[in-house]
Amino acid sequence: MKISTSFLFDRATERMSTIQNKLATTQAQMAIGKQILSPSDAPDQAAAIQRLKGEVQRQDSHMRTLQIAISRYTAEETALSSSNNVLIRMKELGIQAANDTLAPDDRKAIGVEMQALRDQLLGLGNTRDDSGNYLFSGTRVNTPAFAEDALGKVIYQGDQTQTRIPAGVERTVQFTRAGTDVFSRVVRDDGQAVGFFDALDQMIAGINNNQTDKIQQGIGDISQMHNSLTLSQAQNGSDQLVVQSQLDVLDETLLRYQSTLSEIEDLDYAEAVTRMNKEMMGLEAAMGSFSKISSLSLFDFIR
Repeated sequence: MKISTSFLFDRATERMSTIQNKLATTQAQMAIGKQILSPSDAPDQAAAIQRLKGEVQRQDSHMRTLQIAISRYTAEETALSSSNNVLIRMKELGIQAANDTLAPDDRKAIGVEMQALRDQLLGLGNTRDDSGNYLFSGTRVNTPAFAEDALGKVIYQGDQTQTRIPAGVERTVQFTRAGTDVFSRVVRDDGQAVGFFDALDQMIAGINNNQTDKIQQGIGDISQMHNSLTLSQAQNGSDQLVVQSQLDVLDETLLRYQSTLSEIEDLDYAEAVTRMNKEMMGLEAAMGSFSKISSLSLFDFIR
């Protein structure tokens, strides 16, 4: 069997080219830290990687939504707690003003503080979240929930629409709240429904005008207001617990997806370095062999 010089050259060149390609692939893998450079390298693994990346992105998006909700709930909790504290102080002042031994001027002094507390409640009703959205305007998040008209009467400017967000399997939690659900109307013994701030204004007017019956009515109204705000606080706390629980679940799920993705996609650097050194040694050996083979000829054998 005859072996031509061109055959030897072709075989040696082919071997060096193969080793060089393998070495280039390994170096490229090390440069980006990934096992697969293109989907054609391993179609099944590439499909699994894309599916896992899609799941990771979906989990990330859901977690961001819930984290925004937690931030909003925290701001709500602060506003509701502060509002309840103000109402407690207003009730104390109302009980003090109901004392028949007080002089008109003393009641007017109480009325001044009551008015300041009422204005503070109005400000709390227009609390914003970290994004600058009004908490108690329903879906009209860019509009202050409450405002005073030309006569000083407080009007609600939001809407009654409630939006909910998913928080677990077949479970949702309330995301936006209407101000009238939080700072709700009071229903008096005669069946009359009076707005939250209207009731406060009537009580303050009663204090300033020495009208004991209106003061007593205001004390009862504030008790209803306090109960309504306490209920809103309880709902807020319940929603926070549900959302935080779902965030913990999503965090564990995301970690599992990322771990699986890393196993499929990420490069084992220790193995890659060992393989690269082996390929470099193979390339050096192939080049050395080619150098010796290429210098051989029949005349060298005769000599």
